[in-house]
Amino acid sequence: MGVASGIAHIFQSILETIQGIFAAIFHMFEFALRSVMSVFQGFVNFVEGTLGFAIHNFFILGTVAAAILAYVLYTQRQGTAPVSRRVKN
Repeated sequence: MGVASGIAHIFQSILETIQGIFAAIFHMFEFALRSVMSVFQGFVNFVEGTLGFAIHNFFILGTVAAAILAYVLYTQRQGTAPVSRRVKN
């Protein structure tokens, strides 16, 4: 019984070693794939943040420009425009 169980243990340990090698190879590929996905996800987040910043600034500057234009038009229609802006005849 000792020899038979010893041989069984040898085959079992050989199979576990092969299984461990396959698991290591699988995890190596999984790590590489997750690393590439992480870099891509980081790039997408960077682009999203940059575009969001640019779009918000565009709307803020557009609002300021619209307010200035409204002020200029209002002062021209009311006749209260600064002297330097009046058209001289």
